Amino acid sequence: MYIDYSTWETFEYSLKTLQLDLNNPRIKYRGDSLNQTQILKFLINNEKVYELAKKISEEGYFVGEEPIICIENNKKVVLEGNRRTAALKLLQDPKKYLSTAKANTLLQNILKNDFPVDKKLRCYIAPNRLLANPIIYERHNGATLQRWKTGNQYAFVAEMYYEDGLVVEDICDVLNESRAKILKPLKAYNLFYEGKEILERQDNIVIDIADFDFTNLERFYTYEPARKFLGIEFDNENGELLINIAKEEFEKRLLEVFKILIDAERFSRDFNKEDDKKNFVQKLNDNPSFDFAKTKEETTESKTSKKKTDLETEKKKVTRRRKRSKKKAYDNRIILAEKEVIFDNDKLDDIFFELKHLPIDRIYSFAVLLRTYLEQSLYFYLKKKNLIDDLNLKTNLENEKNSLKKVEGLISYIKGKHFISEEIDSTQIMTLLRFNSNKDYSSASLKIMLDYVKNYELDNHLDTSQLKNLKHYIDRIKDGLDLAVHNLETIVDLEHNKRAWKHLEPLFDILSNNIDDDNK
Repeated sequence: MYIDYSTWETFEYSLKTLQLDLNNPRIKYRGDSLNQTQILKFLINNEKVYELAKKISEEGYFVGEEPIICIENNKKVVLEGNRRTAALKLLQDPKKYLSTAKANTLLQNILKNDFPVDKKLRCYIAPNRLLANPIIYERHNGATLQRWKTGNQYAFVAEMYYEDGLVVEDICDVLNESRAKILKPLKAYNLFYEGKEILERQDNIVIDIADFDFTNLERFYTYEPARKFLGIEFDNENGELLINIAKEEFEKRLLEVFKILIDAERFSRDFNKEDDKKNFVQKLNDNPSFDFAKTKEETTESKTSKKKTDLETEKKKVTRRRKRSKKKAYDNRIILAEKEVIFDNDKLDDIFFELKHLPIDRIYSFAVLLRTYLEQSLYFYLKKKNLIDDLNLKTNLENEKNSLKKVEGLISYIKGKHFISEEIDSTQIMTLLRFNSNKDYSSASLKIMLDYVKNYELDNHLDTSQLKNLKHYIDRIKDGLDLAVHNLETIVDLEHNKRAWKHLEPLFDILSNNIDDDNK
């Protein structure tokens, strides 16, 4: 059925005059006569309207998302866009529908971003419900609002970097994403770009970025032995591909990998469990067509990095558009805007992103999140470097040593008190009290992990005075963060947080910068 949608009128209505649709397919209680408040509550409880309202209050209401309404019984009924309309209604009175915590989150966003809760909403007016049905069906059937495939998403980010000339920080700002979530598609795209070009040139095989299985590609190159086989690493500043072997040899190896990757089902089956991965890479390493004697070369640029350079040259010639500054005021934050700590772990990098962007007056939020970041980054470091067994060994030895001192003190007291001249075997007492039993610290506490790192992992990274200063403050900072989290009587102030970050910053730098060192 052809419909001339260009004839549909648009008009701006106040939110109070717009009626949520009881016949909305999202609403399951079609037989009940729900009022507008009940419909809104239903959408909040069942259709993530709070989350949408939060997103709108943080990022704005996107243009091109105008609801479609029709006039029924003199009421302006929303046919398409009930969730968006409900989210905007919710933002007008959060406390009426939400818990105090959630309501305050929205109210703070509204205040911070000066969000216009009373602004009128532009709507398309359908002649009747029947003529609106094709649009509603197509959108929710996934034909027009279909989620991008992974390759399209990655290409979109890469084009912002290479073709629009934005740096990674600009892309993070525009898309409201963490650095880790921008670097991930850049890395995958850069390696894909190399493989795609080689396949086309060498074997005349053309692959479409939208249909390529990026999950398999990422599974492969995030496996360290696989990266070593390819002779590659990635620049954590911009995600660009670094090729550490002869280009001809690199292309030969990548071609072999991509021939396997394009058969996604085969690769998923062969590169599954840990043993499968080891066997997979071992077969590649055993391939006599590869020359592993030529692995020591200077790092060469990938094709995409050269493309960026060329585009930057062209960009300087353009004078028609003036780039608007996206600078923001960072003077109200504890962590400097330019500071980056990258573990290449989505959760840790997201936590740091949130921590860095906390306003200076979010005192307790900063303290709690900093302690979380400290504990989880320590655990990630120890696990990534295969140090858990060594931590178990050294912690058990230290515990046994301390316990032995206590037992020897007890023996000395007993002998003196009761005038005993015979020797008392400390080993038997240790066994009786279970002081010499080994424990598993694979789920170690913050104190145990911090003690291990402080005692065994810092000496080679700081000079004597820096090391002494860090070790002096590290326990005090940890105790202060513990109290902030666990003790209701502990009052945290801005200076506490500033000192905590100042003294922990070099520790985070050491952990993140040495995460990929050879395992001990």
